[in-house]
Amino acid sequence: MKKNTTMKMMRMALLVAGLVLAMGASALAKTQIVIEYSYPNLFDEVQDDIIEQFKAIEPDIEIKVRTKYQSYEDGTKKIIRAAMTNSLPDVSFQGLSRVRVLVEKGIAQPLDAFIAKEKDFDEKGFYDAMFQTCKFNGKVYGLPFAVSQPIGFYNMDLARKAGYTEETLPKTWKEVYEFAHKVQGNTDAKGFFYFWGETGFWQLQALLFAEGGHFMDSAEKKVTLNTPKGYEAFARLREMVVKGGMRKDYDWSSAKTDFYSGKLGLLIASSSILRNAQESIGDRFKIKTDFFPSLHADSKLPVGGNAAVMVTKDKEKQKAVWKFIKFWCGVQGAKVVGLKTGYMAPNKNAVAALRDAFEKNPNALTVYKHQPYMTGWYAFPGKNGLKITELIYNTMEKVVTTDRDTKALVDKLNSKIQKLVP
Repeated sequence: MKKNTTMKMMRMALLVAGLVLAMGASALAKTQIVIEYSYPNLFDEVQDDIIEQFKAIEPDIEIKVRTKYQSYEDGTKKIIRAAMTNSLPDVSFQGLSRVRVLVEKGIAQPLDAFIAKEKDFDEKGFYDAMFQTCKFNGKVYGLPFAVSQPIGFYNMDLARKAGYTEETLPKTWKEVYEFAHKVQGNTDAKGFFYFWGETGFWQLQALLFAEGGHFMDSAEKKVTLNTPKGYEAFARLREMVVKGGMRKDYDWSSAKTDFYSGKLGLLIASSSILRNAQESIGDRFKIKTDFFPSLHADSKLPVGGNAAVMVTKDKEKQKAVWKFIKFWCGVQGAKVVGLKTGYMAPNKNAVAALRDAFEKNPNALTVYKHQPYMTGWYAFPGKNGLKITELIYNTMEKVVTTDRDTKALVDKLNSKIQKLVP
């Protein structure tokens, strides 16, 4: 009896030991990917949802969220500091205008070798316009995850009082100014606001790129704001005040508050605010999204938002990181981004995957119709990017809020930037 009991206990011990060893081996087999991302107020729910879906298909890859950046600028500063202390994550979601900095500092790792090995990548929704957003020196250093473009948000109640229907909304800047004056003349509301002060001189880029302009020449040696296209972009800002009646003392907070409360006819801003706008407005009035004004066949618009950037240099871990990036920037991630934010998922199969959602909310489809116009969010070369951004913002502010000569302001700005680029 005692012998049988002893044998049973030994077999049980061996079984438990085997289970422990198996669990240990399983734990050792897991690859942990450390990630960091910006704007937790916008992306916590999105990231949590995609992580759970990823676990189901890649149980041997563990995702650990470490740092959450409060802004894109904050994210860039933190990852540069992490590089100095050898404490980098494996993946960082960086603002598209900030990827270049990480490339120049050797932090971002190229993805070209992984892309080249993919079969039918285009059929999975990954295409050249996606790669161009994070392409530097001929190499791809990230894939866009959640992006936005500037679009028009119309208060249709005010538009109808001014004599407009959804089919007759403005298509050009001249028509935008006419719309603004008619809204002001037929209601007690303000006409329109262009969110010119958006981060990273993004809305200036929209005005410049829409007309085929550039910030520098093709060799990135000469600043080209003092050219006809550059002057035209700044002149358009001034024109909004002089011809369109846009209030020069207006800021983003005031404009957003007025639009959400039904006191502004048209707000031209990032498509990313759509969900927040619809939730804030509720059923007080109907909003309609529409194209950025005066687009034509050769127009481009900068995509805002963020990209998934591979940071780890560990060759084995990079294989797991590539699976991560493909999932986040593929159709699975696109569904979550499209349903839970106002951002556009840049994967070209996103529209088909979100068809049911667009039928319920056609306003969300507008930015996807902008896909053919996608181009990168420009960042100047060299270490003075943030200083240049501040100079551009200050000049834009003077153009909008003062009566100073626009051309003279642009000439002065061009000269200052030229001294700050390599």
